[in-house]
Amino acid sequence: MRRPRRWQLWWEARHPRTDRLELTHRNLYILPTASGWLFALLLLALLLASINYQLNLGHLLTFSLASAGVVALHATHSALRGLVLQAMPVEPVFAGDELLLEIRLDERLRVGAPWNFGRHGIGLRWRDRPGDETVQVSLSENGPAVLRLGRRTARRGRLELPAIEIDCRFPLGLFRAWSVWRLSLQPLVWPAPEPGAPPLPEPPARDGTARAAAWRHDEDGEHGIRPWRREDRPSQVLWKLSARSLAAGSGLLVRDPPPPPRQGSDLQLDGDRLQGLDGETRLSRLCAWVLAAEAEGRRWRLDLGAVHVGPGHGPVQRRAALDALALWGGRPAETAP
Repeated sequence: MRRPRRWQLWWEARHPRTDRLELTHRNLYILPTASGWLFALLLLALLLASINYQLNLGHLLTFSLASAGVVALHATHSALRGLVLQAMPVEPVFAGDELLLEIRLDERLRVGAPWNFGRHGIGLRWRDRPGDETVQVSLSENGPAVLRLGRRTARRGRLELPAIEIDCRFPLGLFRAWSVWRLSLQPLVWPAPEPGAPPLPEPPARDGTARAAAWRHDEDGEHGIRPWRREDRPSQVLWKLSARSLAAGSGLLVRDPPPPPRQGSDLQLDGDRLQGLDGETRLSRLCAWVLAAEAEGRRWRLDLGAVHVGPGHGPVQRRAALDALALWGGRPAETAP
């Protein structure tokens, strides 16, 4: 039981979590591929046949092919050695959406390198999913390259990303050089908004409703009447009263729209009032309400236990509220699915 633990500790110490990785001889490995082993067996057969039959041309062919294999070994290793990978900051996403990790690849300047084979056929993939498609990239002389790795999210909270495997089989596919990158980056995943969430909880109305109820809609009344203005619609004109007004030498009279009901100060998005819902459903509903309030341009306030966001509105408050919902309850980092 201790050996796997010691091996794991040694491996983690050799590959610490970081957002910037430089590939050197200490963290880069290389082994022959299946084609490489077959190539080695072919060289052995050619060598034995050349010795047995004393074929000078056979020796020449054998050692020429062996030299090509040695050059391929150095070329494969050189394609990754000196490569610098930088993980860029990740924007939060909602649970269930795909998170895109952007990686910038550059190369450290190597002075006095005896050869430069180029950096081609570099592949990156999630190490816990060997069957996933590998993203291929090549570095040109124009500068660094940028690639994106997608990852489907499942739950809210801090997301602990799995290790990334970088490998290369350039140029002949006889050798495979690879390294493992353990990311320290833990992007945030917001709770998924509840589909079909109830309408926003409106604050209690004040005296504006009473004033609107007292407003009279009939043409013969005296309430809600004013002189005609250019922007008024024909449907607002009170024709009976306007006829009397015109006969008296005055202008047209129109129906004044009722005053809108005066609402309370701000929307109160209070999680403690959502009784009968489990924790995750409550957070999803609050998330949907935050998005709806922002879409309508309303002022709102979020109350969730000891967490208070607002009152106000705007991108900053929206981000603060969604972050608070994602981290509610001290949720630990989740391993990416």
